Amino acid sequence: MSVMSTPSTAGLSRAEAARSVGPSPERRVHAHHATGEVVSALSSLIRASRSIARQRQVQLGASGTPLAILKVLATQPGEDRPGDLAGATGVAPSVVSRALTRLEEDGLVVRHRDEADARACHIALTVEGRSQLATISDQYAELLDDALADLSDDDVARLPGLLHTLEQALRRAGERAAPPRHTSLAPSLVEAPAPSSDVLPNSAATHESL
Repeated sequence: MSVMSTPSTAGLSRAEAARSVGPSPERRVHAHHATGEVVSALSSLIRASRSIARQRQVQLGASGTPLAILKVLATQPGEDRPGDLAGATGVAPSVVSRALTRLEEDGLVVRHRDEADARACHIALTVEGRSQLATISDQYAELLDDALADLSDDDVARLPGLLHTLEQALRRAGERAAPPRHTSLAPSLVEAPAPSSDVLPNSAATHESL
């Protein structure tokens, strides 16, 4: 009597394993429930992060859009043209242009002409720009030191890797996501049009983070 073999799932991710053997209905329900819990926890984390960031920015007198631009320049190499910065911060190019003018006047950034295209320019942080950003980042780090005090050293050490993995997974999911199923929503749940064309869906107003 022959025995039907099943594909091995050793070493596969949860999604790869599910695709290779086909999850049972019970497993699909469990996975959907687990995903819902992750989404709920992530939403709560984002709300808390934004609330703390806004509070800290008010205390420091820092402005959201210029600060977001400095963060992008410091952490995302290659995203250094005004258009890149607009896309990375989710702010309209006109807003980025005004913010860059102020940052340049304060000596926090400097513009370099593109040797291949005279119409284009690249933005770079100055020493003072990095110093100002480090000062603000240190303020947030001090705040997080207290927030993470109740976690074990092992949990804290694992957090950056887990969060980075989650970020990359969310980006991939967004790139391949199918259009949502049509669902009639109550008027109170429908997002109102933005009052200004300067603000894009992922604006710096919602881009605040630690």
